[in-house]
Amino acid sequence: MSVMKAATGAAVVATLMFPVLVPGGYWWGLGGLALLGGLAALGRLWPGWLNPRPLGRRGWRLVWVLLGVVSTMAAMAWLHEELLGALPRLGAMLLALLGLVALHTWRPRLSALWAGLAMGGMLAGGWALWQRLQEGAGRASGHDPLHAILFGNVSLLTGGLCLAGVVWALARPRHPGWLLVLAAGAIGGLLASVLSGTRGGWVALPLILLLFHRGFLAWLPGWQQALAWLSVVTLAIGLYAVPQTGVQHRVGLAMDELSHYLEGESAPTASVTARLEMWRGAWQLIQQRPLLGHGSEGYRQGMAELVEGAVVAPSVLPHGHAHNDLLDAWAKFGLPGLMALLALYLLPVLLFRSGLRHADTTHRTLAVAGLLLPVAFIDFGLTYSFFAYPVGGAVYSAWLVVLWTLYRHAPLVPEVDQAAKCQGSVMPSG
Repeated sequence: MSVMKAATGAAVVATLMFPVLVPGGYWWGLGGLALLGGLAALGRLWPGWLNPRPLGRRGWRLVWVLLGVVSTMAAMAWLHEELLGALPRLGAMLLALLGLVALHTWRPRLSALWAGLAMGGMLAGGWALWQRLQEGAGRASGHDPLHAILFGNVSLLTGGLCLAGVVWALARPRHPGWLLVLAAGAIGGLLASVLSGTRGGWVALPLILLLFHRGFLAWLPGWQQALAWLSVVTLAIGLYAVPQTGVQHRVGLAMDELSHYLEGESAPTASVTARLEMWRGAWQLIQQRPLLGHGSEGYRQGMAELVEGAVVAPSVLPHGHAHNDLLDAWAKFGLPGLMALLALYLLPVLLFRSGLRHADTTHRTLAVAGLLLPVAFIDFGLTYSFFAYPVGGAVYSAWLVVLWTLYRHAPLVPEVDQAAKCQGSVMPSG
């Protein structure tokens, strides 16, 4: 069984490390976990051979919500005769459920999580720096279909999770190596996001910082909280002030486009104005068929008709989604599609929210990491349709089951257990 445990740990590392680094990397680790999950499921046919850990009440809630989302989206895709095209996105969630079986059968060490994230963040940052300095790329990006936006936002999420890991490492002063590699992973993920020029991802930073404040800083003395926030503000000002980061240029472009759009004038660039037109067009389509939606092909046809009727600008035509996950799901798959997406966002909140009050740093860190998933994806989905791509469903569902398994079965240090009882902390339960 030690071989299977090691294989599961390696699959977890690949799941967290490969999405932005290798072509189709978001399938590699997820596929490995699913394969191991299939073997674990077969092994349960022989009583006594395997001794899997229980999913618990909230674990089964995770299973039923993901199955409900897959079933709902599959039904809507079938209704619009687009089931085949939806299979990669929906299949990723089913593979994640198989991975959940493997994770509860051969639970990997927590080090697999931090190693995968740290290496993913460091390598993403190094690759982005190479693209900008050596290849002269205007914006760092990944392998197709991970263009600059997808690459930058997944890298930002990786860096944010590494930053949570830094807090975990600080509570273990006898292991300074983890502090170094996780700090490097956090810096690398943030650097990759900045060099990709993904303005939409930057909006997530205040939300991420508020989550970190609730999970970590609120436990510190007031002067340490003030010092932490001062460091964050200084870093943000520095990123904006240094022209080489591209932040100042990208913000200036956005403000210029918005100003021209509000005044009814054309702008030299069209990133922001095109989004505003896509949102307006998507809302028009939603009003036409709010319950059942138009489907992906119907969405394209509907947008073309709106352009032909001079309702929206022609800049919307090259895009197959609304650049907003909520509007895109509603316009294409109707109210059931919107409800399924909201269920995905809400699921981690139900699973991890109590962990923010846990006295044990490991539990609290994993809870913050678990809540970081929906916070980041909600923000990313404001200006781009992440779930329109297989990478969105693959990263969200695979990382969710990994974080939940490690959180659900994280060992509790005895002396921390006593402190938690004294402070009335909430323990993670099934």
